[in-house]
Amino acid sequence: MVVEQKQPRPPRTRESVEGCPVFIAAQVLGKKWSILILQEMMFPEAKDGLRFSEIQRDLDWITPKVLSQRLSELKEMGIISRTVDPDMIPPSVTYKLTEKGMGLRDAIVAMQNWGRDHGHEVNDDCEGDNFVGCHDCRAHDI
Repeated sequence: MVVEQKQPRPPRTRESVEGCPVFIAAQVLGKKWSILILQEMMFPEAKDGLRFSEIQRDLDWITPKVLSQRLSELKEMGIISRTVDPDMIPPSVTYKLTEKGMGLRDAIVAMQNWGRDHGHEVNDDCEGDNFVGCHDCRAHDI
């Protein structure tokens, strides 16, 4: 019997990795707090958009500087839109997920499900689908 030896796979090139869909998604989701910011914008009450202060209130451990940076990066990537209403004084700025941003919903729901299945201690508030009850997670130290 002849045992066929597998040829080693050539190493990946930087160019091939940078074009990898997983790498591209990781660039969006891999920055600190980006996933939670996007999740915040996926809650039903955010369908008409959120003001900076609303996002900051719900994610109050993120410094305003970092939150501003993440929102700018997500806007540059086309994941969120930023709308200024100049008729308001002071002008009102609203952030809202774009269609491209809503395309991340299934990935974030899958992460939520994986976390529920494999997390340490998942509280009862995390049992709802599509982020129902996620706001209640803040009441628990997990």
